[in-house]
This record gives sequence, C-alpha cells and structure tokens, in this order.
Amino acid sequence: AGSSKRTQIANYATQFLGNPYVWGGTSLTRGADCSGFTRYVLSKSASISLPHSSKGQSSYGRQVSEDEMQPGDLLFYSGSGGINHVALYIGDGQIVHASTEKTGIKTSPYDYRTPVKIVNVLG
Repeated sequence: AGSSKRTQIANYATQFLGNPYVWGGTSLTRGADCSGFTRYVLSKSASISLPHSSKGQSSYGRQVSEDEMQPGDLLFYSGSGGINHVALYIGDGQIVHASTEKTGIKTSPYDYRTPVKIVNVLG
C-alpha cells in the first residue's frame, strides 16, 4: 500500500463530502454514520473489511503516532464512554468523517478534538 494507494483512498472518500449523516447508516449516498463511512470507504477503495463500530475498528491495524500518520489512516476520538468517533486522515492535517446529522460528511482539522488513537490499517 504505497502513497498512490493512500491518495486513491483519500480521493475516493472526499467524493462523498456533503452527503448525509445517518446513525447506523452504511450508504455513502443515502447516509452513513462515522464507522459506516470509514468501513465502506476502506472496503471499496482498499478491500479492507472492518466492523461497523468505531470501538471495533480501533482494534484493527497498527497504532501510529501523529508524526507517522498518512492518508488512509484511521483516527479515533473518545467521549465519556470511551471511543465514540472515527475519521479518515486525508493528508495536510485534514480528516474526512461522517460528523453529525446537521453537517453530514465533511472535512475537519484532524485535531478538532484530540485523537486518542491513530491506526494504520493498510499495512
């Protein structure tokens, strides 16, 4: 999984900007939640199979530091009950994620919240 593969994943993911957030959803056009979005993007763009929960996805791959993260890596954020959000790093300090029902799928600075874990699922 070289840098071109990672760029392809980031480009694939950003095609869905502006599409709706739907809790429990897995459709990139009709609506997905955060883990549904990352699961579908990595399945279609990299043939990587992940569970449909941010906590479940956080146990896949190899943990990396902020200095090591590359496009295609997954960033995890936590709330009061542990990991509750996942986003896909697309480079230049930006993530793409299914954020909220109000904002849908959008980009944000990766540190809009402090990530608690970053994983490389591409090997």
